[in-house]
Amino acid sequence: MSRDNDLTARSAEPGFWPLYLFDSQATEAYAEAREDEEPEEDEILRAEFPLDRGLGLRLEFEPGIEYVDLAVLAPDSAEARTVGWDDTAHFHPHVMPWSELDLLCRAVALRDPASRYPGPMLALLLRFAFLSGGEDLDTITPLVDAAFSAAQPAEDSDAASRAGVREETRDWFDLRDLRGTRIEWADGPDGCRTVTQHDRDGAMLYSLREPASDEFPFAAWSGLLARATELLDAVRTDPAVRTPAVLDALGRCTGPEGHRHVGALATALSRAGFGHPVLLRALAEPVAVAEAAWAVETLAGTERGTVVAAWCGTSPLAGSRSWRLSLILPAAGRPVRFAQAIAGELSAELHTSGLGWAEVTGSTSVQGADGGHVRHSDQLDLLIRDDLPRGVRVIARLLRGHQAAETAELTHMDAPYERIPLLDPST
Repeated sequence: MSRDNDLTARSAEPGFWPLYLFDSQATEAYAEAREDEEPEEDEILRAEFPLDRGLGLRLEFEPGIEYVDLAVLAPDSAEARTVGWDDTAHFHPHVMPWSELDLLCRAVALRDPASRYPGPMLALLLRFAFLSGGEDLDTITPLVDAAFSAAQPAEDSDAASRAGVREETRDWFDLRDLRGTRIEWADGPDGCRTVTQHDRDGAMLYSLREPASDEFPFAAWSGLLARATELLDAVRTDPAVRTPAVLDALGRCTGPEGHRHVGALATALSRAGFGHPVLLRALAEPVAVAEAAWAVETLAGTERGTVVAAWCGTSPLAGSRSWRLSLILPAAGRPVRFAQAIAGELSAELHTSGLGWAEVTGSTSVQGADGGHVRHSDQLDLLIRDDLPRGVRVIARLLRGHQAAETAELTHMDAPYERIPLLDPST
């Protein structure tokens, strides 16, 4: 990898996204490469996403330790203030609802001709956004898919077409979907909403934004959102947007077949003297349908996402469901890396079938006869998508092939934590 520490530039390199998304094999390969180079210090990749008036966001990624930090920039503070972080241990990634991420990405793209929306900024910051209830997947899915498509090409187009969405989109959805876990938003300090979770039995909220927090920079975050809203609203104050020809073209663009009329809208805007390069490019040369859609929404003043949903239709994720499972494998009499081998094979088969993934997440040990510690068992976390019985059959078949089904224990990770029989895969 190059030594350029610009995170946005590095995101275009082959192999970056598995590393950024904490793929264990990518992290191991990175560590080996760094050993050969004998680096003097840990590498930190940075990206800043400015609005104006000193407001913006700063993202830092330390690939060597799998750590990502998101901070807000504000004119009244000399230092960027962390709003959340993600790692593999004590993460607090639940920073904002989808609506705020969507707002900020649009506003930054509006100010920066070199940035596109949906694009790398959205893909990079998705890990800090989550679903809590009421979000429209018809709106969200096309934007997330387009963001990952802009940031990296699909390596497995067959898998993408089977699922209807990119694998990265589905991974984000499964990881950050907290709907149904009793998330509550309320007005807090400085007009900034706070978030609380009343049910801790399912997917859990880890956020600095809770009402009693003295760590979250509420005032700075409120200022950032307010300025982003102002910048988007200001587009419609241009007299060119209110000319009859533009208004007529906008009216035709906001319907279900509106994407057929964006070229005429771009022409009408140019003739009326509208000079905003970002929006004109989004209409005349969109890299995805969703890019032209958000430009139409901004110009027409419609609710964000309504045109996206109208043009792109029903989300493939509508009605989707996933299950988190725990698989315990006794270690007695097994090779040292038995669990890793099982996880690798199982994850590959689940992935190929479009059913999910598996990974080793821990182990237990007991005191041996000589007073030392002996590995007792290994734990795998599994995610099964949409078809639980089929996923269980895949698990059972693979374990039986390794003579491990009789002693393995498969359970749900959510209440009531039921045990799942490892049935004969032929039944």
